[in-house]
Amino acid sequence: MTRRRILTLAVTSKGALPMRKLLVLLCGAGTLAFATVAWAGYFNGPLPPNHHIHDCPDNNPCGYPHLAVGFFPTILGESRAAYRQDPAECNDATDKSLLPPNDTSGTPQENQPLRAGVCYTSTTLIHLHSIDASDPAPEGWSGPIAPVHLGNGITYVTYWLLTPR
Repeated sequence: MTRRRILTLAVTSKGALPMRKLLVLLCGAGTLAFATVAWAGYFNGPLPPNHHIHDCPDNNPCGYPHLAVGFFPTILGESRAAYRQDPAECNDATDKSLLPPNDTSGTPQENQPLRAGVCYTSTTLIHLHSIDASDPAPEGWSGPIAPVHLGNGITYVTYWLLTPR
């Protein structure tokens, strides 16, 4: 029997079927284990570039990327102490005042929201939208909270929507 014929017999024999199932199960288990470790490590590492974290007490200012706790404990329904165990991380694009050209003035451009985007803790996605106080509230969102009057003459209020992760 030739070598090619022996390999063909092994693949088509009944003994190959349990081996195939075993390989599929092992690959699936390995993928699941890798994903679990990667997911857990995501929350323990350094902040990704262009992100900030709201983990500083309001009366003890820190420097970027560590910003004040602000209203996050209130909208999450937690004490400040509990919140600081799992603080919200945000992409800088969520806070328009952190982006150029707004970063020098601290105010958004005309017709631009103060905040629009998603922050997150290990258990919750926090959708934020800060708009002119005279604009209608987004349907289905909670708020308003934290009115802010900026140098551009607009008073912004923040609405939020919480989604479990």
